[in-house]
Amino acid sequence: MLIDALQKYKDAKVKLWKEIVNDKEQQYFIEHTDVSIATSLLENLIKLRVLSTELPAYELMLKINKDKALALIKDLYLSQDLANHAKDQVADLKSMFANIKNILGKEELEKVLNSKEFLRKNKKNKRVQEAIKFALE
Repeated sequence: MLIDALQKYKDAKVKLWKEIVNDKEQQYFIEHTDVSIATSLLENLIKLRVLSTELPAYELMLKINKDKALALIKDLYLSQDLANHAKDQVADLKSMFANIKNILGKEELEKVLNSKEFLRKNKKNKRVQEAIKFALE
C-alpha cells in the first residue's frame, strides 16, 4: 500500500542521514565498499539532492573515486550557468571546494578552479567568488 511505501521511504531517509554523517560508518564504507557500485549510488544522491545528503555523499566520493568526483563537480556545477539554475547549486560549492582542498590538497582545488569546464560567468558570480575565497583560506 502507498502508506507503507511512504513510511518505509521516510524511515530509510532518516537511517541514511544518520549513517552518512557518522564517522565510523563513513570509514567502514571507504574501507569495504565496491567502488564502482558505491560511486554510482553516491552520484545519484548528489544529483537528487535528497535530504541534504549531497555534501556528505560528495565527500565520500572524493575519498573513494577522486576522478569521478572531480568530473561530477565540473559537469553538474561549474559548466552550468549557476546564476540561472533552477536549483541553488552555488550553496553547495563552499563545502565542495573546501572538501576538495582538505581531502585532495590545494593543488587539486586550483586545478578545478582553473579547469576549462569552469564557465567564466560562474567565476564572476559573487557567491561563487565567496565560496572560492572560503575554500582557499
